[in-house]
Formats: sequence, structure tokens, C-alpha cells
Amino acid sequence: MGQLAAQAQNRQLQTMNPQQNMRHLLEKSWPRIMAVIGNNLSPQRLYQMYVSTINREPQLASCSVESVLSCFMKCAALGLEPSNVDGLGRAYILLREQEHAHRQKEATLIIGYKGMIDLARRSGQIRDISARAVHEGDDFSYNYGLNEDLRHVPCAKPGRLTHVYMIANFKDGGHYFQVMNADEIEAAAKRSPSYGKSVSPWKSDYEAMAKKTVIRRAFPFLPVSVEARDAASSDERTPDYSDVFNPLPDATVDEAPVEVGVDEEVEESERQPEAQPETSPVETKRAEMIRRFQALGVASDGEACETISKILERTVVKTSDLSEAELDKVLGQLKASVKEGE
Repeated sequence: MGQLAAQAQNRQLQTMNPQQNMRHLLEKSWPRIMAVIGNNLSPQRLYQMYVSTINREPQLASCSVESVLSCFMKCAALGLEPSNVDGLGRAYILLREQEHAHRQKEATLIIGYKGMIDLARRSGQIRDISARAVHEGDDFSYNYGLNEDLRHVPCAKPGRLTHVYMIANFKDGGHYFQVMNADEIEAAAKRSPSYGKSVSPWKSDYEAMAKKTVIRRAFPFLPVSVEARDAASSDERTPDYSDVFNPLPDATVDEAPVEVGVDEEVEESERQPEAQPETSPVETKRAEMIRRFQALGVASDGEACETISKILERTVVKTSDLSEAELDKVLGQLKASVKEGE
């Protein structure tokens, strides 16, 4: 999301708590959200999942609701419910630390190795697939070539992690296996966006992440769907659904508001109806101005202020400083510029 759009939305939602923000976003964008996730989830279920998740992971309440909802949408599209909700370890929604402290925190989606196995099995061509860890003291050997072979006998008291491997047996009788040693695992970990952060699965679940990595590395050689390969390649990132939450200004979509109910298990304080602040004419015009700048390719508030300063013949530092009369003047100039360019 561009800075201008983020600022406009933050001003509109600044009086709401995270739960109210999520409800508002679902009501506003549900038809476009449903186009992504199909009929896998209702808006009420998505809202309940969000409440349950931030109750279990309180730090996610500080993340933008767009990023958290994007992770839920990706999970729904893949048919993987986050472990924050079902505890099965197939996918995780975690806080992604930002390099710049002043930026809005975001959630990121991490697919667990069980989720990777689930995605691989859906092709219908894999009879079974597994990943295992090898430790010091285990009897372990393997060789590639015309006569591939892998042998692993775990010991009673395992030492440090030395290898991970995956094996997939196909329904047609073939198989595929891949092995990674400790150095390869560590090199892959260091390339992970979450590596080195204070909150990272590579710190809390190193062995599970290593298993997931070897499965993901094998995906290009397995008979899996394009959807599964895309999910593996985009793992450990915040899904981008900016076109869902902020469609192009000229997009015409017949959308009726969706009323998001709350399940019985939500606390009483969260079930009380909240008065939603009305958007003032000034904010409406400011949001329209931001949308028009975005349509012209202006993505930052500073760049917009440079243009606005020329129009108003005075120095403008922030778009939030503009009066209604000044917004009218800027909008008039932007509309005129679009007509001249047609």
C-alpha cells in the first residue's frame, strides 16, 4: 500500500480498535475478498479467526489489519488454516519486524512443513511424502545416481542436527528424495526474511523449519500443482492483496455492505455495537485527491506535496494540512490535467 493511501485510511480508522478495524475492512471489501478465497470462509468466520489469533498472539494486534487479513486470505485460498487457530502446525501468522521503527508493523505468513506436505499430497500423484531430521549418533548414509539409496537408523540419544531429508513415493512406483546438510540448512536460514529477527521460527522451531526447507527445495521436482509451487516460492512474505483493499479509483463494483456478526465465544465487550465515525467532507475530498495522485503514479506524500505546493503557490509539507478550499483547488487542477491528457 502506498503512503498516501495508508495515511488516508489511518485517518479514517484512527478511532477504532483492531477488532473494529477488521470488521470495517470485511464490510467494505467482502465481495473482492470472496473473489480471492471463494466460499471457503464466511466474513463472520474470518472475523472470529482474527479475534482468536490476536488473543493467542497479542503482538499481531499492533500489525495492520490489512496484512493480517491478507495472511488469512492466503491461508483460505490454499486450504490451510493457521496454527494460531487450529494448532496443527500447517501455517503460521507471525509478526514481521520492520527495519524502520516508524512504519506500521505487518504480519507475515509462514507455511509449516506439515502444510508443505499437505500441498504436495493434493496433486493425487504422490502416495506418501515425509521429512526427517538426522542427528549426530544416527546411522545415516545415502547416495545418488543410477542406484539411489538412503539409509537412516536414529540413535537413542541424538546429538546436534547434521542433515534433513525428504522422501516422496509416487503412485506410479517412482520416488524422489533430497538431502541437505547442516551448512546448507544454515545458508538457507540466513536467506530467510525472518532470520535474525527477535521473533523468528528459525529461533523457536529450527528443526521444523529445516524440514520445511528441504521439502520446499524439492517442489520443482515433484508432481505438484502450480498453486502449490507458487505458495512455496512466496513463503515467509506478507501476501499482497492491495488491489482487493484499495481498488483502482475508476473501478466500478456493485458492492453491498456485508454485516459481520460475532460468534458467541467472543467477549461481551467485543459484541457491543460500536458507533462508527462518519467521514467528513474534507476527508472525503482528501481521499479522492490521494486516489487521483495514485492513478497518476504518485506514490509518496512528499512527491504529492511538491505538486500541491506548485498548484497552491505555497509550501505544503503534509497533505493533512490542506483546507477544504485548497483541496477543491487541487482536485480541480488534477481533473483538468487528466482531461488534457486524454
